[in-house]
Amino acid sequence: MTRLAEIVAQVKKQQPEDINSMKVLIAGKYPNILIALHLIDIEYTRPKRRKGFSLVKIESKKHGFLWYVRFSHNGKMLPTKWNTHTNDSEEAAKFAKENKARLVEGYLQKKDQRMYSMLESFYEKKQESDDIYSIRISERARRDYQSIITKKFIPFLKTEKITCFEQLTAVILNKFQDHLLADNIKPQTVNNNVNAVRKMLASLTRKGIIQDNPGPKIKDIPVKYDDKEARGCYELNKLSGVFNKKWKDDTSMLLCLLIYTTGMRNIEIQRMKFEDIENIEGCYFIHIKKSKTSSGIRMVPLHDFVYRKLKTWTVKNKKQPKSILFASRSANIYTKAAACLREQLGVSKKEAEAENITFYSGRHFWKTLMSAEGLGEDIEEIFMGHKVSHNVTKLYNHRDKQGKEMMIKKAQQVFSILDRCIFSKT
Repeated sequence: MTRLAEIVAQVKKQQPEDINSMKVLIAGKYPNILIALHLIDIEYTRPKRRKGFSLVKIESKKHGFLWYVRFSHNGKMLPTKWNTHTNDSEEAAKFAKENKARLVEGYLQKKDQRMYSMLESFYEKKQESDDIYSIRISERARRDYQSIITKKFIPFLKTEKITCFEQLTAVILNKFQDHLLADNIKPQTVNNNVNAVRKMLASLTRKGIIQDNPGPKIKDIPVKYDDKEARGCYELNKLSGVFNKKWKDDTSMLLCLLIYTTGMRNIEIQRMKFEDIENIEGCYFIHIKKSKTSSGIRMVPLHDFVYRKLKTWTVKNKKQPKSILFASRSANIYTKAAACLREQLGVSKKEAEAENITFYSGRHFWKTLMSAEGLGEDIEEIFMGHKVSHNVTKLYNHRDKQGKEMMIKKAQQVFSILDRCIFSKT
């Protein structure tokens, strides 16, 4: 060591340009020491590669012994051991590497009920923009799906003692369908409930949280005609002059006026802005720019009487042209509007419920009225947003002269029917 100290002292006195000669000097006289220093340097500077698991040999009567694996999570070794089903160390290590994520996730789910927290939060708020299974649903559907998961699906899973995603099988989902049917829920509603679960499982599978998605294996419950709840509407002569009278609530009156004279969907009324109203050659139309189907994007004729009422209401409530007129996250505005109409007509709540008459019945009323008054069958395609054939689309294209003329002609027929059957006081 004394001689080495002398060499080091000598090296320190050398100039930087003599560094190569220093290396040659040390390597020539003390090669073993240089090798040892290199090994020490490698040991303390090279990061250790952590496997994330350890193999434990446990005796087996049939095989002599089997390898079990223990995994580490967040720097701590988990207490559970998993059987690799082999006494070959290489095969056991391969099993551990390939199955670590799945087995650790399953363990954590059972331990802290992580599965339930993930299910509860999935529809709680809008998912990130790259989630293809959630960006295509409306805000209302998201809230409905959230209610289905938290109030129906999770309580069912807890009853079945399901604690991790691995236990979510096609059998369990089929039992969920049976559970809903046994609760006197109609097949169409059951299918909608299961669809909320399917979308969620598909997203979790895409993210790698679920290995085997059981959703596609579940078939919808067949819906028969008798299973569908028939929606009623008022008799065609019942509404004559009702909008010429004074109403207690202007907003309810306007909502009813819109649906009974345009046949628009609830969600289309809810999204409506005053700037969506267009005047085409003296005839007012509501331009539906967003819909659940391509056919729903259309022009809806707006009667002058309705336009004047809407404009007066907009000014009174200080609504801007670009603001949503009936902004509300709740369906209560429609329930209130339907109740106000019942009051105006002198119909009791019990009578309306017996006929299944709701706010949406206004759309059915409009369609029935137009058909009864002899307006062509294509009225559904032109103004209601149903499936549109190519010929009808071309014929009523409001962007060309012929299309405008045809659309205005049909709109004027609609206005004539409304004048005769709704706005008439007799």
